Amino acid sequence: MYCGDFDNNGTVDPFLNFYMDGKSYPFVSRDELTAQLPGMSQKFKSYKDYANADILSKDQLDNSNKLFANESNTVCFLNRNGKFVKKALPIEAQFSVVTKIIADDFDKDGKKDLLLLGNRSDNRLKIGSIDANYGCLLKGDGKGGFVYVPQTVSGLSVKGDVKSASEITINKEKYILIGTSNQPLAFYKIN
Repeated sequence: MYCGDFDNNGTVDPFLNFYMDGKSYPFVSRDELTAQLPGMSQKFKSYKDYANADILSKDQLDNSNKLFANESNTVCFLNRNGKFVKKALPIEAQFSVVTKIIADDFDKDGKKDLLLLGNRSDNRLKIGSIDANYGCLLKGDGKGGFVYVPQTVSGLSVKGDVKSASEITINKEKYILIGTSNQPLAFYKIN
């Protein structure tokens, strides 16, 4: 992402791009770009002009802040003697966006497990919904390894975009309280 005041109006404009075969391409469409930077509609009068052009000048690129995302997997970081070591999570943890993680010993074996919740259905049309997370429970082995627990075993069936989740205790029973967008609160009892 390049960040700078590209239209000189006093506000920072983020310009997201991606790389393919080492070449940078804009992530936004011409319409999205001209909505953010109206002056660009004069520079790119057609989609063809936009498709084959350098969007930002060399000077704009050189004077902008540059941010890079080098990891798009859902991972955890384990504290190993004061150093954090990145650990990839199972493939099932990659199926959707994760917005909330709860770490607890859900199966009461003395080892921390992870509950990953998320989804994102309000994306722009070109991205589409990312909504394949129905509650991803990962059983921990106590050494930093995690194994997926199928929904048929975990009993989870969380639908929608999870915005918040937390553990609560009611009458000495532990529950997970889940708030999803435009849906009633969901309660899951921890057995």
